[in-house]
Amino acid sequence: MAQLHFADLFESVADAFAPADALVHAGTGAASIRVSWKGYDDAAARFASFLSDHGVATGAKVGLLLNNGPEYLIAQFGAFKQRAVPININYRYLAREIAYVVDNADIDVLVFGESFAGRIAEVHAISPRVRAWVQVAETESPSVGLAGAGSVVPAFALKWNTVLDGYAPADRIERSPDDHYMLYTGGTTGMPKGVVFRMGDFVVRTFTGYFYRGWEVPTDAADVIVQARRRAQDGERRVSVVGCPLMHGTGMWLGAFYAHLMGGTTVTLAHRGFDPDLLWSVAAAERADAVTIVGDSFAVPMLSSLETALAQGRPYDLSTMRIIQSSGVMLSAETQRGLLRHLDVRIVDSMGSTEGGMARRIASRSTPIDTATFELVPGTKIVTDDGRFVQPGSGEIGRIAASAVVPLEYYKDPEKSAATFVTIDGVRHAMAGDYATLTADSRLVLLGRGSNCINTGGEKVFPEEVEESLKRHSMVTDALVVGVDDVGGLGQRVCAVVSVSDPSVGPDDLRQHVRSDIAGYKVPKAVMIVDSIERSAAGKADYQWAIKQFVSHGSDS
Repeated sequence: MAQLHFADLFESVADAFAPADALVHAGTGAASIRVSWKGYDDAAARFASFLSDHGVATGAKVGLLLNNGPEYLIAQFGAFKQRAVPININYRYLAREIAYVVDNADIDVLVFGESFAGRIAEVHAISPRVRAWVQVAETESPSVGLAGAGSVVPAFALKWNTVLDGYAPADRIERSPDDHYMLYTGGTTGMPKGVVFRMGDFVVRTFTGYFYRGWEVPTDAADVIVQARRRAQDGERRVSVVGCPLMHGTGMWLGAFYAHLMGGTTVTLAHRGFDPDLLWSVAAAERADAVTIVGDSFAVPMLSSLETALAQGRPYDLSTMRIIQSSGVMLSAETQRGLLRHLDVRIVDSMGSTEGGMARRIASRSTPIDTATFELVPGTKIVTDDGRFVQPGSGEIGRIAASAVVPLEYYKDPEKSAATFVTIDGVRHAMAGDYATLTADSRLVLLGRGSNCINTGGEKVFPEEVEESLKRHSMVTDALVVGVDDVGGLGQRVCAVVSVSDPSVGPDDLRQHVRSDIAGYKVPKAVMIVDSIERSAAGKADYQWAIKQFVSHGSDS
């Protein structure tokens, strides 16, 4: 397979779909920013020239500390063009955490949004290796940004627009599928880690993702264009609204890369924080056919928005919507059923990690929905702690091992790499730490991350299983389950922080519900009702926050 490099593929798409929208940044109260494929390629090539002028060569790192917007994708594309490695930086990080990633990733150029300038000033003082700092103007109104803005820029930084205006587009160069692609995965189980892929392998992972059901897997850039044109002629050109952050794999891979490789349009939202009304309004206005989110933390308010709009006699026109893509956090069966009452779509819920895709489930109006079980993707196995493959229906528990496309390593962490990327029966697997079992018909039942496992009275309790049970209560909107140290000799107590839609629902009601659903030792000993659950920008669980609720308020709620 030739031309397995994102820069080559995106350039081919830009040539084939030059006048079509590649990027749209949309909000309320102002005209959307629209960037054609020709303009996208031109801006990325100008940024590539800037990188070259600053000594950024093959394998060098370009940090991206940005909210969703066209500049994020342009800077990434420009880095790909130069055979550099774009590095995602979580925009919730404070200066110390940003500085850690800058140092750990060996970042040479850092592109940051103006809202982060204060933190970046602190990072600049302690990060001498960075050669250039570029500030992007930001606003919640899309009337500025890529189009130009007069924001104040630190003395050590350059303006994004000045950079683009000051350089001619770089010539296209020969690249290699052996180039690296890297994504930093969050620090919920330690400090952030850079997961390194061979570029060609990761392109294959993208090609063979679940979205290509119904497609032939492309063989090269020319085949990508042939298939994309065929789909466009059939009225199936992808218009993808990214509801979650581009800084995480779900938003970038499912929301942006799939649309890019179809000659489609990636739509970002010009609003800080998640606004479900804006998402549906933009999806309707752009005639979108795809939305990418992260689990119930996005889907529950989206469902509420649909129901409110219908009740008020102003339903959104979502007749073009075909698919809702979710990954990273549980998407409950009840929420899926609610969405399907309003939308005749496929809901694709992918279970995996940065290190490897593991399983998926696809729901529709004609397909039964089961929150707990997933269909294994090819190459996924369940491995016991003593190295045996779990057999379907055996009831044994093991770690999920994915072998489809395995990363090369964790950047600069050989010990963690050796523990996670292991060879079993001559085949490399990625074992990120998720535990599961298999049903008799070989469907995966996710139990949870081993590092979060609760030991209560000698029994193992996986938080995700109890969270799923709580969310099956019709009045529960969100839940986190944690283990809190127990002075009574149990080791840990199972404790739950829960938000509900009906204030009359109390802790005893929720414990009774769980007791009727799963084993008694898994029932939370304490339940704390809160207004809202703290999660990351990508909707991922903040278990440390949940533990602090019980430490500060006591665990006898």
